[in-house]
Amino acid sequence: MRIDLRKFFEAYEGSPHQLAAIDQLADELPNELLDKFSDWVVCFEVDGEVQPLIEYSAKGYRMKEPWRYT
Repeated sequence: MRIDLRKFFEAYEGSPHQLAAIDQLADELPNELLDKFSDWVVCFEVDGEVQPLIEYSAKGYRMKEPWRYT
């Protein structure tokens, strides 16, 4: 039986077993679906509804939010 992902994730609370299940799902997905520029990610982030984290580069290291490390 197929689940409705929208309804399924409405119950998300970030509890440890839910995080483990999401990690398990990610491990089973093909790498192209987890790519930052895959179609579903681009669609999800459209119109600035979700701000992707800006990646900064300093001395060869990439940090998503460098102000947290200063």
